[in-house]
Amino acid sequence: MNHAEQPAEVMVSFSLPDGRRFAGPIRRHEVVHQALDRLLPAELLTAHHLRVSMPNGDLIFPDMWLYEIVDHYGHADFVLDARPLSKQDTTFTNFGFDHLALATTDRAACRRFFHDGLKMSIVRDDEHLLVLTTGVNALFFFDARPGMPLSDGLPSRIHHLGFVVDNLEAAHAHLAQTCPEYASHFTLLERVERLSLYGTIELGGVRFLIQLSQIKPAYRGLRPETARVTEMFYDYAARDYGIRLA
Repeated sequence: MNHAEQPAEVMVSFSLPDGRRFAGPIRRHEVVHQALDRLLPAELLTAHHLRVSMPNGDLIFPDMWLYEIVDHYGHADFVLDARPLSKQDTTFTNFGFDHLALATTDRAACRRFFHDGLKMSIVRDDEHLLVLTTGVNALFFFDARPGMPLSDGLPSRIHHLGFVVDNLEAAHAHLAQTCPEYASHFTLLERVERLSLYGTIELGGVRFLIQLSQIKPAYRGLRPETARVTEMFYDYAARDYGIRLA
């Protein structure tokens, strides 16, 4: 069957160990993240660690394409492990800025400027997402359109700010206690290299979507050729920034 003959939608299901099952039709050219957003109830989309896998145990990541999964496995019937986040009363460390994500109406222009112009490397470029990087940090570009999870569909907005922490559940518990206005409307998602938690907060009339990530041990650290890049950066944590004259 060629692409023209493929159905526009596929049946997607998420089955939990307790017997609950959530299913419905989702467009083939959507990612798993969008299926989670549309099919799961609100209580599972809040403060839970979601692990999506195939019945044979293969781990599925939220930014994988449904059509590729169906073409490979023959179906999109997923096993879902949904574990509430613990409320750890421990400390965590914020290691700093990891990536900036933006919503845009012209990803081609962004690609041309940041890749062709500023020579950032492209590490993903498909219908869902454009990712450019220097090796130290990254720019993510999403299409500005309605109906996307974690987005209001408007251009010229910061899509989200990404930070890396060492203990994601401790960070979630700490924010819940110290900044209850930080609303974790989405869940903790597992990707190949990280666990990610999304939440929103409004500060001074500006709505921020914040992604906190905990990098899995096998993916931590930089390669020698990219680690050397950090020698060229200013250490903002070294002292107060700028000079104040009394």
